[in-house]
Amino acid sequence: MKTFQVLLLPLILLTLEGCQSLVRTAGELALPKGTVIFSFDDGPNARDDTTDRLMEVLRKYEIRALFALLGKNAEHNPKLVQRIRAEGHVIINHGYSDRFAVFMDEKAFSGNLLRGEAAICNALGGEPDQRLYRPQGGFYTKKQERIWRNAGYTLLPGTVRIYDAILSARDKKRAIAAILRKIEKQGGGIILLHDGRDSHTRMETALAWNPRGVFNRSWIPEMVEETIIALEERGYNLRGVDILSINVSFNP
Repeated sequence: MKTFQVLLLPLILLTLEGCQSLVRTAGELALPKGTVIFSFDDGPNARDDTTDRLMEVLRKYEIRALFALLGKNAEHNPKLVQRIRAEGHVIINHGYSDRFAVFMDEKAFSGNLLRGEAAICNALGGEPDQRLYRPQGGFYTKKQERIWRNAGYTLLPGTVRIYDAILSARDKKRAIAAILRKIEKQGGGIILLHDGRDSHTRMETALAWNPRGVFNRSWIPEMVEETIIALEERGYNLRGVDILSINVSFNP
Protein backbone atom coordinates (compact mmCIF):
# COMPACT_ATOMS: atom_id res chain seq x y z
CA MET A 1 0.00 0.00 0.00
CA LYS A 2 1.42 3.36 -1.01
CA THR A 3 2.07 6.10 1.55
CA PHE A 4 -0.80 8.36 0.48
CA GLN A 5 -3.21 5.40 0.71
CA VAL A 6 -2.05 4.59 4.24
CA LEU A 7 -2.47 8.20 5.35
CA LEU A 8 -5.93 8.31 3.80
CA LEU A 9 -7.06 5.17 5.61
CA PRO A 10 -7.65 6.84 9.04
CA LEU A 11 -9.99 9.36 7.43
CA ILE A 12 -11.92 6.58 5.72
CA LEU A 13 -12.19 4.54 8.93
CA LEU A 14 -13.44 7.46 10.97
CA THR A 15 -16.36 7.86 8.56
CA LEU A 16 -17.55 4.34 9.36
CA GLU A 17 -20.34 4.10 11.91
CA GLY A 18 -19.02 3.41 15.40
CA CYS A 19 -15.35 3.51 14.36
CA GLN A 20 -13.05 5.33 16.76
CA SER A 21 -9.36 6.13 16.97
CA LEU A 22 -7.14 5.39 19.95
CA VAL A 23 -5.50 8.80 19.54
CA ARG A 24 -6.30 11.27 22.33
CA THR A 25 -4.74 14.54 23.45
CA ALA A 26 -2.52 14.92 26.49
CA GLY A 27 -5.24 17.14 27.96
CA GLU A 28 -7.91 14.44 27.54
CA LEU A 29 -5.73 11.98 29.43
CA ALA A 30 -5.00 14.50 32.18
CA LEU A 31 -1.26 13.88 31.92
CA PRO A 32 0.79 16.30 34.02
CA LYS A 33 2.25 19.13 31.96
CA GLY A 34 5.66 18.28 30.57
CA THR A 35 5.21 14.50 30.91
CA VAL A 36 6.28 12.26 28.03
CA ILE A 37 5.75 8.50 27.77
CA PHE A 38 7.25 6.33 25.04
CA SER A 39 5.24 3.41 23.66
CA PHE A 40 6.19 0.81 21.06
CA ASP A 41 3.85 -1.40 19.03
CA ASP A 42 4.13 -4.69 17.13
CA GLY A 43 7.07 -6.14 19.01
CA PRO A 44 8.98 -7.87 20.23
CA ASN A 45 11.29 -7.79 17.24
CA ALA A 46 14.50 -9.84 17.24
CA ARG A 47 15.47 -8.81 13.68
CA ASP A 48 18.69 -6.75 13.83
CA ASP A 49 18.38 -6.97 17.64
CA THR A 50 15.96 -4.05 17.35
CA THR A 51 13.98 -4.53 20.57
CA ASP A 52 17.11 -5.50 22.52
CA ARG A 53 18.93 -2.37 21.33
CA LEU A 54 15.89 -0.24 22.08
CA MET A 55 15.83 -1.50 25.65
CA GLU A 56 19.53 -0.70 25.97
CA VAL A 57 18.74 2.91 25.01
CA LEU A 58 15.89 3.09 27.51
CA ARG A 59 18.06 1.60 30.26
CA LYS A 60 20.84 4.09 29.49
CA TYR A 61 18.48 6.99 30.18
CA GLU A 62 16.58 5.19 32.99
CA ILE A 63 13.29 5.33 31.11
CA ARG A 64 10.45 2.85 31.42
CA ALA A 65 8.20 2.50 28.39
CA LEU A 66 5.04 0.79 27.16
CA PHE A 67 5.36 -2.22 24.86
CA ALA A 68 2.22 -3.26 22.94
CA LEU A 69 3.07 -6.82 21.94
CA LEU A 70 1.53 -8.92 19.19
CA GLY A 71 0.83 -12.40 20.50
CA LYS A 72 2.34 -14.02 17.42
CA ASN A 73 5.59 -12.14 18.01
CA ALA A 74 5.54 -12.92 21.73
CA GLU A 75 5.33 -16.64 20.88
CA HIS A 76 8.31 -16.25 18.54
CA ASN A 77 10.44 -14.20 20.99
CA PRO A 78 9.55 -15.24 24.56
CA LYS A 79 12.92 -14.24 26.01
CA LEU A 80 12.41 -10.69 24.74
CA VAL A 81 8.99 -10.59 26.39
CA GLN A 82 10.60 -11.68 29.64
CA ARG A 83 13.32 -9.05 29.34
CA ILE A 84 10.77 -6.31 28.69
CA ARG A 85 9.03 -7.14 31.94
CA ALA A 86 12.26 -7.73 33.91
CA GLU A 87 13.49 -4.24 33.03
CA GLY A 88 10.35 -2.62 34.36
CA HIS A 89 8.51 -1.80 31.16
CA VAL A 90 4.73 -2.10 30.90
CA ILE A 91 3.33 -4.82 28.65
CA ILE A 92 0.17 -4.22 26.61
CA ASN A 93 -1.92 -6.79 24.76
CA HIS A 94 -1.93 -5.74 21.08
CA GLY A 95 -3.94 -8.76 19.96
CA TYR A 96 -2.52 -11.89 18.40
CA SER A 97 -2.37 -11.29 14.65
CA ASP A 98 -1.31 -8.39 12.45
CA ARG A 99 -4.82 -7.94 11.05
CA PHE A 100 -6.34 -4.55 11.86
CA ALA A 101 -8.83 -4.89 14.71
CA VAL A 102 -11.46 -2.73 13.04
CA PHE A 103 -11.74 -5.21 10.16
CA MET A 104 -12.69 -8.10 12.48
CA ASP A 105 -16.19 -9.15 13.42
CA GLU A 106 -17.02 -9.59 17.10
CA LYS A 107 -16.16 -13.28 17.25
CA ALA A 108 -12.83 -12.85 15.48
CA PHE A 109 -11.96 -9.82 17.61
CA SER A 110 -12.69 -11.61 20.87
CA GLY A 111 -10.66 -14.62 19.80
CA ASN A 112 -7.76 -12.43 18.70
CA LEU A 113 -7.79 -10.52 21.98
CA LEU A 114 -7.80 -13.68 24.12
CA ARG A 115 -5.25 -15.49 21.97
CA GLY A 116 -2.94 -12.48 22.25
CA GLU A 117 -3.38 -12.58 26.03
CA ALA A 118 -2.60 -16.30 26.16
CA ALA A 119 0.55 -15.90 24.05
CA ILE A 120 1.88 -13.11 26.26
CA CYS A 121 1.06 -15.01 29.46
CA ASN A 122 2.75 -18.14 28.13
CA ALA A 123 5.88 -16.16 27.27
CA LEU A 124 5.94 -14.55 30.71
CA GLY A 125 5.00 -17.64 32.66
CA GLY A 126 2.26 -15.57 34.26
CA GLU A 127 0.04 -12.55 33.73
CA PRO A 128 1.28 -9.00 33.01
CA ASP A 129 1.09 -6.56 35.90
CA GLN A 130 -1.75 -4.59 34.28
CA ARG A 131 -4.53 -5.54 31.87
CA LEU A 132 -4.01 -2.99 29.13
CA TYR A 133 -5.07 -3.22 25.51
CA ARG A 134 -4.21 -1.33 22.32
CA PRO A 135 -6.03 -2.34 19.10
CA GLN A 136 -3.91 -3.29 16.12
CA GLY A 137 -4.16 -0.56 13.49
CA GLY A 138 -5.25 2.04 16.04
CA PHE A 139 -9.00 1.93 15.32
CA TYR A 140 -11.87 0.08 16.95
CA THR A 141 -15.65 -0.10 17.17
CA LYS A 142 -17.99 0.39 20.12
CA LYS A 143 -18.85 -3.32 20.04
CA GLN A 144 -15.15 -4.18 20.30
CA GLU A 145 -14.77 -1.77 23.18
CA ARG A 146 -17.48 -3.63 25.09
CA ILE A 147 -15.65 -6.90 24.46
CA TRP A 148 -12.34 -5.75 25.92
CA ARG A 149 -14.03 -3.99 28.82
CA ASN A 150 -15.92 -7.18 29.67
CA ALA A 151 -12.61 -9.04 29.54
CA GLY A 152 -11.22 -6.63 32.15
CA TYR A 153 -9.02 -4.56 29.86
CA THR A 154 -8.37 -0.82 29.80
CA LEU A 155 -7.59 0.97 26.55
CA LEU A 156 -4.07 2.39 26.33
CA PRO A 157 -4.23 5.26 23.81
CA GLY A 158 -1.52 7.44 22.31
CA THR A 159 -1.42 11.20 21.85
CA VAL A 160 1.52 11.62 19.48
CA ARG A 161 1.18 9.49 16.35
CA ILE A 162 3.50 10.15 13.41
CA TYR A 163 2.71 6.96 11.47
CA ASP A 164 6.32 5.81 11.73
CA ALA A 165 5.24 2.36 10.53
CA ILE A 166 5.24 3.75 7.00
CA LEU A 167 8.60 5.50 7.43
CA SER A 168 12.09 4.11 6.87
CA ALA A 169 15.60 4.99 8.01
CA ARG A 170 15.88 7.81 5.49
CA ASP A 171 12.96 9.52 7.28
CA LYS A 172 14.65 9.57 10.71
CA LYS A 173 15.17 13.33 10.94
CA ARG A 174 11.64 13.99 9.73
CA ALA A 175 10.26 11.57 12.33
CA ILE A 176 12.13 13.25 15.18
CA ALA A 177 11.00 16.70 14.05
CA ALA A 178 7.37 15.53 13.89
CA ILE A 179 7.52 14.08 17.40
CA LEU A 180 9.06 17.22 18.86
CA ARG A 181 6.54 19.44 17.10
CA LYS A 182 3.56 17.49 18.43
CA ILE A 183 5.01 17.20 21.94
CA GLU A 184 5.63 20.94 22.05
CA LYS A 185 2.08 21.62 20.85
CA GLN A 186 0.52 19.38 23.51
CA GLY A 187 3.01 20.05 26.28
CA GLY A 188 3.78 16.33 26.58
CA GLY A 189 2.00 13.11 25.73
CA ILE A 190 2.25 9.42 24.88
CA ILE A 191 4.40 8.81 21.81
CA LEU A 192 3.27 5.91 19.62
CA LEU A 193 6.13 4.23 17.72
CA HIS A 194 6.88 0.77 16.29
CA ASP A 195 9.88 -1.40 17.19
CA GLY A 196 8.28 -4.12 15.05
CA ARG A 197 6.09 -4.02 11.98
CA ASP A 198 3.19 -6.48 11.94
CA SER A 199 3.91 -10.18 12.56
CA HIS A 200 7.42 -11.58 12.29
CA THR A 201 6.35 -13.76 9.36
CA ARG A 202 4.97 -10.85 7.38
CA MET A 203 8.01 -8.75 8.26
CA GLU A 204 10.49 -11.38 7.06
CA THR A 205 8.59 -11.77 3.79
CA ALA A 206 8.57 -8.01 3.21
CA LEU A 207 12.26 -7.62 4.09
CA ALA A 208 13.25 -10.39 1.70
CA TRP A 209 11.69 -8.31 -1.05
CA ASN A 210 12.95 -4.91 0.16
CA PRO A 211 15.57 -5.01 2.98
CA ARG A 212 15.62 -1.22 3.36
CA GLY A 213 11.88 -0.69 3.26
CA VAL A 214 9.45 0.31 5.99
CA PHE A 215 9.47 -3.16 7.57
CA ASN A 216 13.11 -2.57 8.53
CA ARG A 217 12.82 -1.14 12.04
CA SER A 218 16.55 -1.24 12.87
CA TRP A 219 16.75 2.59 12.87
CA ILE A 220 14.20 3.00 15.67
CA PRO A 221 16.60 2.66 18.66
CA GLU A 222 18.91 5.36 17.28
CA MET A 223 15.94 7.61 16.48
CA VAL A 224 14.55 7.14 19.99
CA GLU A 225 17.87 8.03 21.59
CA GLU A 226 18.13 11.25 19.57
CA THR A 227 14.53 12.08 20.51
CA ILE A 228 15.24 11.44 24.19
CA ILE A 229 18.23 13.80 24.11
CA ALA A 230 16.18 16.51 22.40
CA LEU A 231 13.28 16.16 24.86
CA GLU A 232 15.56 16.22 27.89
CA GLU A 233 17.21 19.37 26.58
CA ARG A 234 13.72 20.91 26.47
CA GLY A 235 13.07 19.96 30.09
CA TYR A 236 10.45 17.22 29.64
CA ASN A 237 9.87 14.51 32.23
CA LEU A 238 10.41 11.21 30.40
CA ARG A 239 9.56 8.98 33.35
CA GLY A 240 5.80 9.29 33.20
CA VAL A 241 5.14 5.53 33.10
CA ASP A 242 5.07 5.65 36.90
CA ILE A 243 1.74 7.46 36.57
CA LEU A 244 0.27 4.31 35.05
CA SER A 245 1.28 2.28 38.09
CA ILE A 246 -0.73 4.62 40.30
CA ASN A 247 -3.93 5.04 38.31
CA VAL A 248 -4.90 3.87 34.87
CA SER A 249 -7.91 5.97 33.89
CA PHE A 250 -7.72 6.25 30.12
CA ASN A 251 -11.10 4.79 29.23
CA PRO A 252 -13.47 7.58 28.11
